[in-house]
Amino acid sequence: MGCAILLGSLAGITGCEEAAPTIIPKAVVVEQVTTATVPLYGNYIGVTKASLDVEVRARVNGFVEDKSFIEGSGVKEGSVLYRIDDRPYVAVVNRLKANMESQQSMLEKAQRDVERLKPLYEQDAASQLDFDNALSVLSQAKSSLAASKAQLEEAQLELSYTSIRSPISGLVSRSEVDIGALVGSSGQSLLTRVKQVDPIYVTFNMSALDYLNARRRMTSYSEKKEAESEGKAVEGFVTITLPDNSEYRYLGDVRFTDPSVNPETGTFQVRAELPNPDKELLPGQYTNVRIKLNEVDNAIVIPQKATQVEQGGVYVMVVLPDNKVERRFIVIDHQGPMGVVVQSGLKAGELVIVEGMHRVRHGQVAEPLTADQYHKKEDSKEKQQALEQQKLEQIQEQK
Repeated sequence: MGCAILLGSLAGITGCEEAAPTIIPKAVVVEQVTTATVPLYGNYIGVTKASLDVEVRARVNGFVEDKSFIEGSGVKEGSVLYRIDDRPYVAVVNRLKANMESQQSMLEKAQRDVERLKPLYEQDAASQLDFDNALSVLSQAKSSLAASKAQLEEAQLELSYTSIRSPISGLVSRSEVDIGALVGSSGQSLLTRVKQVDPIYVTFNMSALDYLNARRRMTSYSEKKEAESEGKAVEGFVTITLPDNSEYRYLGDVRFTDPSVNPETGTFQVRAELPNPDKELLPGQYTNVRIKLNEVDNAIVIPQKATQVEQGGVYVMVVLPDNKVERRFIVIDHQGPMGVVVQSGLKAGELVIVEGMHRVRHGQVAEPLTADQYHKKEDSKEKQQALEQQKLEQIQEQK
């Protein structure tokens, strides 16, 4: 009887025991840690400037008769911008022309006198004094004619200055004078400005540390000497942004670097030149400038979305070979377009979670999937749920 009671008790205990729960790993999306050559960029605030900014000034005195341009429009080199009343200068030119013709006549007479006296002097029919006087008059006539020509050329030059032309091709600024205004040394000298905006400059300030990193890119002595001889201690191409924050389609080439550092800011100025054929950029615009400073070889790179930040620092969730999840703190060296460059804490080939970190904790088991595998699994699950829902609806309709 005791054995029967014992066996019955054991059977009752066995029937009350439940099966151990099955742990279902949580699906997460992982990416493998890779190594790559990562460029290091410097980002700055730049200002665009005209590559040429020329003041148009009156060289002679006079009253403005005509203004033949539209303010703000494009002008070609040599096109007439203003006309000054040229009548006083035409009168001077005409007077000097007449004077030069008179001097030419005197020269021709002096030449005839010398030609007539020379054979007489050689035959002792004319005195030495008469011949010397004739030669002297001829020399004076030549000098007077040369002086008259110089005066006429000067007057003609001043006459040409009454037509004020654009010294370069570019965009003309507003007019500083109106028609009828007195210009020149006796009046308003500055008339307008012409700015060349194709190509256009962008200037920005680099720190001394960025300068050092950029110089380290030049591995050979010849590269450094060539850059210095061209006036650019920093070499490279820059990219800038437009006012809508889109990237400008043309690259800029660094053309000039200031040879000294501003002691107040610890920076030095760099100037790059960019094509601007469509006038998308205008002088005085602020823009974001980016330039490549250096490269990191064999860098550990992970996606930005794989990192999490807490009070203790930056960490990632790593899936170990046994599919257990480990929370691991890392040290970041650099962040850029390619991702996060990790200085320490990770090795190439490890798996980091990029999606689904909220589903798992440190020490739990996870199911590592690629993005494609994860999305296929989710699609299959949604289809299964849709089919089950459809069956339930059909059963309800039959009832």
